[in-house]
Amino acid sequence: MNRSLTRNILRAAHRTPRSDQRFAHLVEVDITFAAGAFTDAPAPWSPGEGFREVAGAAWIGGNADGTQTAVVAGVGPKELPAAGGGVWTDEEVWTVTSVDTAVFAWLDDKPDRVTWALGREDVEIERLPYSAHPHKVVADYWHEFYMEHGFIPERLAGGMYGLTLACAPNHSWEYGPRPLADACRRVVAAFGGRAAVRAVTREEVPEWRTPAPVSLMRNLATI
Repeated sequence: MNRSLTRNILRAAHRTPRSDQRFAHLVEVDITFAAGAFTDAPAPWSPGEGFREVAGAAWIGGNADGTQTAVVAGVGPKELPAAGGGVWTDEEVWTVTSVDTAVFAWLDDKPDRVTWALGREDVEIERLPYSAHPHKVVADYWHEFYMEHGFIPERLAGGMYGLTLACAPNHSWEYGPRPLADACRRVVAAFGGRAAVRAVTREEVPEWRTPAPVSLMRNLATI
């Protein structure tokens, strides 16, 4: 399996068109982990039916009265009073309800900015301690997993997990196919699963930002 995976990665890399845009063409490997690979992982937490996760630890849902409700877990202390009115020293969970969609404009990027709505008469806010919240159990588990293994798998439909790694053949050896093959080999050897190779062309390429799958591949290749 390792040899065929390496051959497929090298073959896709050799077929990559030459381009001055270093990250315009990627060779990606989708790894689908074997059933039971993460059986000890806690079940994901959600505020309930009708909510969708828009960022890590941030959810939003619509209400029958035309308002929206956002839940943001793990909001760190700011220069604001704590939920009890004193100095804010511990993380909190904010549940924010408003008819004004601008209140939720940052949820998919910087969800903690929902705190800017504090004090508005047209916004309802509930603040709870994060230390005993069920989401913290999930977050702590995956934080420890990342510190040990260097990645966090994506939860797929049906309770499965996956991971996408990539290289950019037009960039340099550091982002090349052999480190990609090495990273995939390490992950599959540790957790099992199936790997599928594909070539990808990206229409919009921010040259100032390294694609996340590529950065992650470099980290895993050195573990």
